[in-house]
Amino acid sequence: MAHAEAEPIAREGDIAGIAAPSEVIVHPDETVNTYITLHNLATVNQEFTISVVSMPSMLNAENLPLSEVLVPNHLRQMVFGISADMDAVFATHQIEFSVTTDYDVNYFESVWMNVTIAPYSNLNFGSDNTTVLTVDELVRTGVAVNITNNASLPDNVTFDLYSPSGWNWGWTIESNPEGNAFLDLDPDSLAYVYFWIDIPAVENGMPLAGTGPRFTLTAISGLDKAMISWSFDLHMNEKRNVSIDEVGEDIELAPGEDGRLLVSVRNVGNTPNRLNITLQGLDEQGGALEGYPASDRFNYSGWTVALFGGLEEVFLQPNESRTVEIGIQSPNLFSGELNVELQVFANGAQQLTKTTTVKASINRTTSATLSFTQDGCLMLISDTPCRNSLTVKNTGNSYNSFSLRIDDVSDEFTATLAQESILAQVGQTKTFSDVYINVTEGTLAFTQGEVIVELLGDELTVLDSVSIPVKAAPVVNWSLGNIVEDINTKNRLSIALQVRNDGNAIDGFVVQLQSSHLVPMGLIPPEGAVYDEDTEYPRSFQLNGVPLGSNLTIRAWVDLPTDQTSNGTVFINTTIASIFSSEGQMFSHTSQGDYLGTPWQDSEENDEGRDWSQIAATTWAYTKAWSGVIFAIIFSGLIIYKALTDRQRRIQNDAMLPYQQVESDASDWMNKFQPSSPPAKEPTVVNNAPQVPKEAFEAVFRQQAGTAKPSPPPVEEGLREAATLVLDARTTQASLEKADSLLGEIQAKGAAQPHPLNQKLEPQNHSPALTVRQDPHNVMPAPPSKPAEMAHVPLPNLTKEVDDDLDF
Repeated sequence: MAHAEAEPIAREGDIAGIAAPSEVIVHPDETVNTYITLHNLATVNQEFTISVVSMPSMLNAENLPLSEVLVPNHLRQMVFGISADMDAVFATHQIEFSVTTDYDVNYFESVWMNVTIAPYSNLNFGSDNTTVLTVDELVRTGVAVNITNNASLPDNVTFDLYSPSGWNWGWTIESNPEGNAFLDLDPDSLAYVYFWIDIPAVENGMPLAGTGPRFTLTAISGLDKAMISWSFDLHMNEKRNVSIDEVGEDIELAPGEDGRLLVSVRNVGNTPNRLNITLQGLDEQGGALEGYPASDRFNYSGWTVALFGGLEEVFLQPNESRTVEIGIQSPNLFSGELNVELQVFANGAQQLTKTTTVKASINRTTSATLSFTQDGCLMLISDTPCRNSLTVKNTGNSYNSFSLRIDDVSDEFTATLAQESILAQVGQTKTFSDVYINVTEGTLAFTQGEVIVELLGDELTVLDSVSIPVKAAPVVNWSLGNIVEDINTKNRLSIALQVRNDGNAIDGFVVQLQSSHLVPMGLIPPEGAVYDEDTEYPRSFQLNGVPLGSNLTIRAWVDLPTDQTSNGTVFINTTIASIFSSEGQMFSHTSQGDYLGTPWQDSEENDEGRDWSQIAATTWAYTKAWSGVIFAIIFSGLIIYKALTDRQRRIQNDAMLPYQQVESDASDWMNKFQPSSPPAKEPTVVNNAPQVPKEAFEAVFRQQAGTAKPSPPPVEEGLREAATLVLDARTTQASLEKADSLLGEIQAKGAAQPHPLNQKLEPQNHSPALTVRQDPHNVMPAPPSKPAEMAHVPLPNLTKEVDDDLDF
């Protein structure tokens, strides 16, 4: 049976689709099978029937009519047979078949087939088995095979060649544009079929040695379309080869640095093999270095080149690759380059050596970073330079010598640095000598600027630079002059101080007024001053924004005390502190004013304008403040007085002889004033005591007492007065210091209050004044003549408390 094309006859809207071969070949007295394919396009089951409509008498239909039920959208190939009679004439006949369905009684489709009654063909190739041919790459190989026509009729044979390899081939005999060749063969004749095949190169190890594609030659008979075929295999011969697939980029090395290049080599032969790899140094012209044969290691002018991973014992399968490394170390120079050629070939194929050239060059990169270790010099004072350390880090790829250069300095500033050069290795950090930065004298405060310092390499190229910020610090300098102090008739001390801003910044100050006494006083704030407005007499104020070189006058007043019982001096401290200086620079001036106690004040002047309420309040305050001191003085005076009287009495008693001691009481003391009675008769004394001559008594007394010393001369009157003045001054100074200490404590802590449990001392009833008998040998010292030395304190009557021995 010959091949027949299927012809679809289904149309849109049909209930069935039909396909069948268009041509059928049958030999006499032979039955062949053919088919009709049906497709149910309806939505219901259909029963299809195939019947013969017209057929010649020498042809017969087998197994027809034929019926099959198809479900919706199903296909079915319905096979039946066609046979020819023994004596049928060789010819082509057209046969009609019909297709009907029970789904539609009106449905009728015709199927036409061309049935050819043909004689038998008998073609044979000279070889019945598959033939193996060994070929070499890149060779056009010619192939010839014989064919015989053993049929009884001439045959026009068509030839076709097929291979899945895609290799190029062609016919040497007559052919058509469709790629088929033709031969006319007579009965019992033999002919040769000639064609050629181009053998491609072995690529990527393929085809492997001993393998190759298969070709099939097909002969088609012109009598009955019968086909015969012959197959042959083309096996590749051994091919040894290598390729260099990948080469790393040329490398740049630092002085004295080593690097490696990667090279990938591959066995592109079709059989397992080993590779031979060597290195060859090249000169500038690309020729081999004289005296340096190819090897796996060599040294040249400080360069060291070696091959890593180039073992020759390693077997590589076809298309297998390996990577080798070319290690290169540069000399310790700043420039230079070297070309190296890699040579590789597969064992047994040295004539196919592959080469590649790599280059290594010295590339010195000079770079560094410069930094300063401080935040700059932001508080510069003239004649006090700032020291700043600069540090360099070598970020290049070779050692380098670095130096510094001042590029720019802002006005009003100066900078100096040491002219030195330091050597730093790669990645090393080193510190230069300090850079000294100063500010010009007289520069205004807060003047800002910068100092730019450049970093130079050994080629004097600028590698980096830093900008050091600088700023002039404020200089606080206040001068004090033209001090005027005056006390007016109302006992008020006026103070005027002139201050001048001799610094370099607009400054301000805080003024405070302090006194050693609790007296009315205050400052007279100038215009623009800041102070507490609720205070009647401000004792402090702040003044801001005082220009440079300006003069200001600070005024203050102090009312000297007029209610003191003693003379004294008031000390006034005027403290001026700069508000701009971080150290709180301050200076002060001490003024003093002497005042007179009330006994020494002029009554008219004191009465004029006197504030009695203020005086009473001040007196009460001083009384409370000095009450403890007065009580202590009275108590101490009593003790001292008692001690002195007791001492005087003992002296008198010790001076009296026993016969002079007579007893008397207070009741008969008036008898002394009675008229004397007539003298009694003197008793007769019998002098039985031994008599001693006067001269002998004086001699014995002088012997016991010694010679009499002459009395010292009297002290000069001037020296005595000077000593008295010194003692009086020291006593006054001690009293003032003690009073100042108590007043300071009262001002700080307040006046002391007596304990509530203390009983108030009530005045005692004194007996009438007694006349004190003054003993000429017991003379009390005169009281001080000035109130400043001792205040007059009346002593209470101690008649009832003292001992009866007191002589009142």
